[in-house]
Amino acid sequence: MHRTVTSACSTRYRGPVLHFLRVSLSLLLLLAGFVVARAGTSSSLPPIQARAYILVNASTGQILAAHHAYQPYAIASITKLMTLYLLFQDIQAGHLRLDQAFTPCPAALRTGGSSMFLRAGQRFTVAQMILGMTVPSGNDAAVEAAHLVAGSVPAFVARMNHTAHQLGMMSTLFHDPDGLPHPNNMASPYDVALLTRAIIQRFPRFMSFFRHAHFTYAGITSPNPNLLVGRVPFITGMKSGYTDAAGHCLVASGTQNGISLIAVVLGVPSFTDERRGFWKASWQSLKLLDWGFARTLWLPTLPHLEETSAH
Repeated sequence: MHRTVTSACSTRYRGPVLHFLRVSLSLLLLLAGFVVARAGTSSSLPPIQARAYILVNASTGQILAAHHAYQPYAIASITKLMTLYLLFQDIQAGHLRLDQAFTPCPAALRTGGSSMFLRAGQRFTVAQMILGMTVPSGNDAAVEAAHLVAGSVPAFVARMNHTAHQLGMMSTLFHDPDGLPHPNNMASPYDVALLTRAIIQRFPRFMSFFRHAHFTYAGITSPNPNLLVGRVPFITGMKSGYTDAAGHCLVASGTQNGISLIAVVLGVPSFTDERRGFWKASWQSLKLLDWGFARTLWLPTLPHLEETSAH
């Protein structure tokens, strides 16, 4: 008959050893859970209904999500971001002032499509012209800006393309300052994000122009097609666009707890109801931004565990 002999030493340490093993196992399971959460998040981007998109950290340039981000597409009135960039540059250089007033040129009055409702002989300030582009996406305002900055639309478009090249926008070609349909007016989501970052970083004093939900000129009040502005507290801009060729497009920027993100969404399927289409584009952009802020703000950062789990 065998007799089990338990030494005083093993009896003395069994409890602490088991407790240590239980605590260690609990910690391992907890840390493993964090790793799974991080891994799951990287692949749990919600479906984005758009031809192409990109999500970028505005401060670092880090790309958080992308789909067909380097291919050029029609961008409609997203084009006006370059028009605004050059206008901001001219104001910053002292060539124009926000309070300067002008009467519209004939070319601006002849421009069709979306409008800030410039009228012959009715004066407007440079600040109103900027709002005329950022809110109702006025094509008349964009053509007027081109004439004030460069003297003519062709001269301004040449400057647009030269600046795009300087910024590294290698998949971009501009044909006009307003984004009216033309086969030679295209950009990639990546290039649009580059331009948006440049505006945010180089012209912070003008960012308030992108935060207006409505704009009134000539007795007409126009809503901002970027339906996130004025409704979502962390949204800081930026620009909407729509043509039949481009579909509904939106550049949305936002900031939370010191983190700034840019979402570029191109080619959201269009509706016969244009406002409903902009609602859908706004919703796709909000999904991207929410997902991006979840990754950068709310999830724990465990780089050593991530490196370990990759092997």
